[in-house]
Amino acid sequence: MQTDPVRAARVLHAGRLVAPFYLIDGSPAWAAFEAEAGVGDTWAGRPVVYGPSPYATYGLNVASPWEIRAVVEHGLAWAREAGAVAAVFPGLRHPRAWTAVEGGIAVRTTGSHEAPVRGSMAAFKASIGSSRARKEFGRQWRRANEAGLRLDALRGAEMTPTLPAFTRLASAAAARHGVALYGLDLFHAVAQVPGAVLLAAMHGRKLAGGFLCLRHGSTLYLWAAGLDYAMLPELHTYAWLLAESVSYAAATGAAAVDAGRGNYLIKRRLGFTQIPLYSVCYLASPDPGLAASLAEMGGRITAALTQASAGPAQELAAS
Repeated sequence: MQTDPVRAARVLHAGRLVAPFYLIDGSPAWAAFEAEAGVGDTWAGRPVVYGPSPYATYGLNVASPWEIRAVVEHGLAWAREAGAVAAVFPGLRHPRAWTAVEGGIAVRTTGSHEAPVRGSMAAFKASIGSSRARKEFGRQWRRANEAGLRLDALRGAEMTPTLPAFTRLASAAAARHGVALYGLDLFHAVAQVPGAVLLAAMHGRKLAGGFLCLRHGSTLYLWAAGLDYAMLPELHTYAWLLAESVSYAAATGAAAVDAGRGNYLIKRRLGFTQIPLYSVCYLASPDPGLAASLAEMGGRITAALTQASAGPAQELAAS
């Protein structure tokens, strides 16, 4: 399975910035944003230049104003040359720096979540503000241990035998949200990234779930999750993996855990702060209808995130 149907790729070197670009027909990761908004195919089947792929949670957030302008000009020029409908820059924390370039349309997308490790899982647990959430988090972690879950931290080629099973679990999780997001090709590529680790929850010889993580700087990024939902009620796999991820992060010297998108209420209850993220889109040619559709998509995602983050979360279980 080819996860992102990439027609071609380019890399732009602008000052200190290395900016990858991909000409893509129908990115499943962008389709996940559309599903969150409850809209159809924004691009009407037309190719798009992404810089970088929306599979990256974070985009070009360290660019200076002149680097941003150079990147946008390059992306738009390639989009027009290739017959693409737009150049899109996802995963941005500060969209105003990008919309300062004429034509930029900022679209709110699903954000990520981050929390300090605090040196140990015990200290992290003690920092959870809600006593009910704190007790439930500890209870599920303890029950999972009693049920026989164990953590295998697999790096590089160590992941290879487990990746097919993890792909099935991650694909099933994405399908619950109406998107076909992951493929084995993607996970094989991520496994080769320096700092990649699969935190695998093993129950006997069976994979009950896992987080495919990336370590960058002082942060451990829980980039993709896969869960065996049939085993979840008995094993409390999701809460256990969150706890074990914090323990692993502390043991390996990480200062923070980034828990990615989704499961907003659970992460809020456990003390994770949501990081708003945006995609800034530049249309290859004027299209007022498409511009309005993008603005509506961003508004719908903002409303969906507000609703999903409201009210108390009753269970520490993944959706």
